[in-house]
Amino acid sequence: MSIAIESPGQFYDQVVSELRRRIVSGVAIVEYGDIWKTEVTEPAIVVQLEDAHPGTRQATGRYTHRHIITAHCLIPVSVPKATLTATDLASEVERIIDLNRFGIDPKYIGAPEIQVNGDTSYLFGFDGVVARGVQWIQPLYLGRDYFADDEVRGSVWLAINPTDPESRDEYHQIEPQEDAGEGTA
Repeated sequence: MSIAIESPGQFYDQVVSELRRRIVSGVAIVEYGDIWKTEVTEPAIVVQLEDAHPGTRQATGRYTHRHIITAHCLIPVSVPKATLTATDLASEVERIIDLNRFGIDPKYIGAPEIQVNGDTSYLFGFDGVVARGVQWIQPLYLGRDYFADDEVRGSVWLAINPTDPESRDEYHQIEPQEDAGEGTA
């Protein structure tokens, strides 16, 4: 069964899940919130969502986000042949990423475009760690189909110059009007 996604965060979760399933035990997959505060004491993989660019709409008109993603393979230098181990792990990750939908319905995801498999140690600045990253562009087709019926909204909440934008009391609900009449927006 294919999974439907609605956000890059859900795509990230699926990538992490698939890497955990397919990478050998003993390699930690670091959670997104822990990327920059991780002390690398064992082999680890960090998946980083980088930039995103608009792409060509899918045939159905679904919007395309082209995300640049890097899976960094981190190996402590205390591991024998750390550079070769990082290279081997990055090559394995690259093969997993290549043509993998991560269980996601193809309506929401395109084929990954591998960009590079190279040294990313300079990005982390961690002492005693070798890092190799596999970078790819991942097309994600998110949102509604362009040619679908317009979304019906029940109401909109509006605040004009709120003193506290975080306070719900500052906002007023505006209900849609059945017949707005001529000359109104």
